[in-house]
Amino acid sequence: MKRASGFAGILTVLLFAGAALRAQVSTGASQFPTKKYWIFFKDKPQVVGFGSPMNQQSAEDYLLSNGILTERAIERREKVLPPSTIVSSLDFPVDQGYLDSLRSRGAEVVGTSRWFNGAVVTADSSVLIRTESLPFVVGIRRIVAYTDPVKTPVNNTEGGLAKVWAGGPSSGDSALYGPSLTQLELSGVPQVHALGINGQGVLIGMLDAGFRYETHDALKNVKIVGEHDFIQNDSITANQPNNNPPDAPNQDNHGTSTLSVLGGYSPGNIIGVSYGSSFLLAKTEYVPVSDFKWEEDNWVEGIEWMEARGVDVVSSSVAYNIFVDSSGAVDSSQSYFFWRGDFNGKKSIASRAATRAAELGVVVVQAMGNEGNGNGVEATMDVPADADSIISVGAVNSQGKLAGFSSTGPTNDGRIKPDLVADGVTDYVAVVPGPDTYAFESGTSFSTPITAGIASLILSVRPEYTPMQVINLLKSTAVRPVIPSDTNTNYYPNNFYGWGIVNAWDALQKLGFVSPGVFASWQNGSMTYVATRAFSTSGVDVSMSRAYYSFNGVNFAALPVFTTDTSNQYAFAAPAPKTLSSYMYFYFDLVDSSGAHLDVPYYGASKPFAIRTGTLASLDSSEAFRLYTSFPNPFSTLTQIGFVLKSPSWVNVDVYDILGRKLRHLFSGEVPKGYEELAWDGRMNDGELASSGVYLIRVEVNGTAKVLKVLFLK
Repeated sequence: MKRASGFAGILTVLLFAGAALRAQVSTGASQFPTKKYWIFFKDKPQVVGFGSPMNQQSAEDYLLSNGILTERAIERREKVLPPSTIVSSLDFPVDQGYLDSLRSRGAEVVGTSRWFNGAVVTADSSVLIRTESLPFVVGIRRIVAYTDPVKTPVNNTEGGLAKVWAGGPSSGDSALYGPSLTQLELSGVPQVHALGINGQGVLIGMLDAGFRYETHDALKNVKIVGEHDFIQNDSITANQPNNNPPDAPNQDNHGTSTLSVLGGYSPGNIIGVSYGSSFLLAKTEYVPVSDFKWEEDNWVEGIEWMEARGVDVVSSSVAYNIFVDSSGAVDSSQSYFFWRGDFNGKKSIASRAATRAAELGVVVVQAMGNEGNGNGVEATMDVPADADSIISVGAVNSQGKLAGFSSTGPTNDGRIKPDLVADGVTDYVAVVPGPDTYAFESGTSFSTPITAGIASLILSVRPEYTPMQVINLLKSTAVRPVIPSDTNTNYYPNNFYGWGIVNAWDALQKLGFVSPGVFASWQNGSMTYVATRAFSTSGVDVSMSRAYYSFNGVNFAALPVFTTDTSNQYAFAAPAPKTLSSYMYFYFDLVDSSGAHLDVPYYGASKPFAIRTGTLASLDSSEAFRLYTSFPNPFSTLTQIGFVLKSPSWVNVDVYDILGRKLRHLFSGEVPKGYEELAWDGRMNDGELASSGVYLIRVEVNGTAKVLKVLFLK
């Protein structure tokens, strides 16, 4: 993986365009009416106080305490970076004094980038003349509108490729997956789901045009932990028709559909590839064609926001190619052209941001584009699919043949693209307005979330994997179709299919020994039973496997493991606890027939499972549900909210401030009977940390509500 050598390295490619623009502004101001620009700065004065080389601990403490980075982001970076470079000057905000200077000269600051140390402004030529000579300004680059065919679903014009769904659910997988079965079968997803592996524990970020998830049956239970609209600069990614600029009626169509492919869950209709994951949503693209379309600066801000909040995977089904001005004419000075060498991962600021995210441990999955097949020498791909160290995805049909609309490589610097392909022809997706509206749509927009979901499945069972380990695993296990009518399948890798069709089941089998990392528990008389699931290509040897439990989290006692009547499930029995005031901690050390060990959960004794003691006891007949005191309380990182249900129930959980204003929607959905636990990390719906203070957590079960009072301390 290539790494930029500090701030100078990441800006080098941008300064030539900025210097040329400054010269044009100085000599021809009239040709620059009010438009949008990047203005780049030479330094970040506040970083000096942390020493040179930077004092890592004090810098990290500053970034965490001010909510600029999260602990989750730090932990993910630790997989790929040495301790001395976990944080850097690139993580610090743009200097507020510099921004104030731009505003004082008439520029409207509409965004910033920490990684590129720049501001996005709207300004006219007179403002640029007043700003370009400022001593801290090192570059100015015009932002122009783009044509964006990726986020527009492609009509299926390829005869014989349309999928037919016969109707009602039948037996087996069809009853669960409905029409979405075909698109997932091609990539071996149902076999992985059958093991209980669904992406739990992975945080996925999605960059798109908007998301209407709360009113659709397939999406209303998706675990959304944060969302931000980078067009309106608020925390609502669904349509906002009354805003300025107003959203078009179809603004949130595309993101709704791509989210359903990745995280949807509606049995008999659609099952998303990684439906157990949590999601951050970024609305970055503006749909209405009556105005100029939005720009890649929102994409850059979006991926920076996601990385700082600790995403493991980013799925992007928007991309950019030929750029146009507001009159529709091609802006040749700023547009990307293959013949000019611009598709090298270094020209586009979005491509450079994608590479930066990969350097920080994020698996970035990007649509290739729907520009049609090239000849394998001259590319048709969009940016940022040309970025280094990411997964760029093309589309095939259900028979494995490359779609005629799917963009192809190579990059200008000779790298093979796409990396992988997946089903992107007449995929079954959720569409607005809901609650039960679906359609068949095509495009690399849909093969991309399939691939991102499979990357998330891998990270859910191998959380320590770096982006390159995930990429190499998926490439090495990709299915390489041989199609007599397509000579491009005579050899792999190639610039049409990449390394082949991504396959979750084949990748999982190459890992050899995996577990979904979850448990089930029940009580029978004086014994508590706990079970987990695991799969090994060599078979699990229960005689060598053990479970360990503790009531203090330190001193663990060993117990034998036995099989249950559920496939690939292993359990232990421990004496039932006598009190309700503590936790039981436990983990499994499973051994397969080859002698390989697998801890469940993955980090074993260092991060064991925990269950509040006594939660498996029966409820009183008068209780609709039992709500336990949150723990810990007060808290600074996470507080756990535990409750027991008498029967399967609809549960809704929200967080309010002391004035009764709702700050965070934590969960809503059907929950099985028994003990369940949720967590609140002190963040509001927009992903920002709440202020220190008292908050109310309201848990409603089938219309009956109970409230917890918690104290959050930053």
